[in-house]
Amino acid sequence: YPLTAGDCIGNEEECPIYDAVRPPEKILFCGWRRDMSDLISQLDEFVPAGSELWLLNKIPANMREERLLDGGNKAKLKLKNIIMKNVVGDQIIRRDLKRIWDTNAQGEYTGEKVTLDQFDSILILSDETAMKSGEKGSTSSDSRSLAAVLIIQDMMEKMYQLKKRKFASSPEPIKPPCVPVSEILDTRTKSLLNVANCKGYVLSNQIVSSVMAQVAEEKDINVVLSELFSSDGSETYIRPVEKFVDLDEEDTMSFWDVALKARQYREVVVGYKPADLDYDDAEELIINPPNKS
Repeated sequence: YPLTAGDCIGNEEECPIYDAVRPPEKILFCGWRRDMSDLISQLDEFVPAGSELWLLNKIPANMREERLLDGGNKAKLKLKNIIMKNVVGDQIIRRDLKRIWDTNAQGEYTGEKVTLDQFDSILILSDETAMKSGEKGSTSSDSRSLAAVLIIQDMMEKMYQLKKRKFASSPEPIKPPCVPVSEILDTRTKSLLNVANCKGYVLSNQIVSSVMAQVAEEKDINVVLSELFSSDGSETYIRPVEKFVDLDEEDTMSFWDVALKARQYREVVVGYKPADLDYDDAEELIINPPNKS
């Protein structure tokens, strides 16, 4: 997507259009990985044109282009949608998180700066470069990631509450902060994240091992996974029901009715979540619900 009338089934003149224009996004990557070039290339395929990617890590700005080449193992980045911004700092130091200022290759301040609450997405990577000699390992990396997500959540919540007080009389709603997503390597860290009320995390090692195990068991599954994980082709989305149904005119519909409406957008409905239930309570109803009529 965005969809065009030619993509729809049925009468092209009455084909509904959705998400025709996506505004540029602001994204923050905290930390550095050896495969940073691959991450940026993949992200460039998904985001709208003009989106900004801010890189906050301890590597000097004049060394990052060389690091992205990974000693000649990676090609030079050719970005079509992303504008990269370089910030030198440590994601577990509040002072650095307050000074998110763009610098050029010479380390000079360009005049551009943002605050944490302006980002649409924040990803905290397992920072390889910040680990001291002898401290490397999943436990040490996860400790930094957990500290970073707690600090960032706290700072953004304070910014949000300050804006609510400052613009209390404004008719415009205050945009809530995004949920930072932390990459963790050790599955044991997951329980700590739940205790600390950290809602966003990615078990990167577990995902990779699970994919490899599935392909090893059944090689044909690689085609399905490649389709789902690539920037083109089929993907999984959580859509608002208003995309398919005009609730002012039709407030009672079966699952099959909604699925038929979705076909007009060349999309397949595989499940749903009742609006009045959270995901834990609606778990059995999400995928392939038993009562579709």
